[in-house]
Amino acid sequence: MGHTVDAMLDRLLESTILLEQIVIDDNADPDEWISVLDEREELIAIIQGSGLTGERLTEVQRDKFSKINEVNQRLIPIMDNRKQGVQKQLRNVQRSKQAMHSYNDDGPNGYGAFIDRKK
Repeated sequence: MGHTVDAMLDRLLESTILLEQIVIDDNADPDEWISVLDEREELIAIIQGSGLTGERLTEVQRDKFSKINEVNQRLIPIMDNRKQGVQKQLRNVQRSKQAMHSYNDDGPNGYGAFIDRKK
């Protein structure tokens, strides 16, 4: 069982580091986060289901948990900032759509020229 837990911890650490690399990349699509987050969630469930407790951790396992925690602490603020940025973009798109609909309801504009019919 120890080898299985160690292997799961190794995979969890690897996926956590991969998640950090994806999140730090400004060009990365947040949808890429989902598959890594799902994998991490599965690994955490397996580790929790193994019955491993703090008292039974080896020094190597404690070190791996510590590294995972350090990466998580760096990731959370970055992910929150990216999430807020996406939410702001969504709000701007929704406002633009509302403005377009309010003018498009009065009919089409002429050859790209804006004709304000709201008087």
